[in-house]
Amino acid sequence: MNPVTTRLAVYYANKLPPQAFAPYDIIVFDRDRHPALSSLERPDRILLAYVSFGEAEKSRSDYADLANQGLILDTGPNWRGNPIIDVRRPEWGDYVLNQLIPAIIAQGFDGVMLDTTDSLIEAEKMSPARCAGLSQAAVDLIKQIRERYPHLIIMLNRGFEILPQVAGDIDFELAESIYTHWTGAGAPALVPDAVYRRYVTQLEAAEAEAPTFKVASIDYWPAGDKRTIRRIYAAQRAQGFIPYVTTPELQSLTPEPE
Repeated sequence: MNPVTTRLAVYYANKLPPQAFAPYDIIVFDRDRHPALSSLERPDRILLAYVSFGEAEKSRSDYADLANQGLILDTGPNWRGNPIIDVRRPEWGDYVLNQLIPAIIAQGFDGVMLDTTDSLIEAEKMSPARCAGLSQAAVDLIKQIRERYPHLIIMLNRGFEILPQVAGDIDFELAESIYTHWTGAGAPALVPDAVYRRYVTQLEAAEAEAPTFKVASIDYWPAGDKRTIRRIYAAQRAQGFIPYVTTPELQSLTPEPE
């Protein structure tokens, strides 16, 4: 895929009509809330379903089942995110492989975008005794997904620490917020160039090890600042990445400025 011409979008709502997505070649939707997929299918378009791989989302219909199976991990009082899934448990792998992914495929998706592996990595760093092995369990399950579903398109969001282990098993790495970030005050800022270069070095090393996989990027910036948005697109494309720039809530579609 040519990063100059390939268009990526990430959208987690179902308010827009399918024709709004006509310009896009890779689209990541929420697995439950999305436009009708049947009218979006075409041979050269990839439709991916969002999967929270490391965090249990209380708004999902499967949350109660995950909790009843004992898959919600106690990460201690300092954890501020959504509850962590104990991905080490075989019940989680069984659910992903035998229920979740088949349901996603049945909807018409071409693959999955695996999010929140960073949460597993962070939980293991914060509580090494309680959470030991979460990162390796995530690696093992990604490899099982690839083995079970060889034609499934797999995109991994961030998870840079485990990327060297799974680069050969995924099709895309989604490099989220490597050029921009939102400060504690809720304001957008550009990532320092030295930090951005470290991300690029990591991604280039993974590409060298697994030349068939591609890097996409998503950065967040106010939609009205078209000058900076153009700068972000240009910088990411210069690295050979497939970029998208939007607002953090991911509830709207943000066209690339002309």
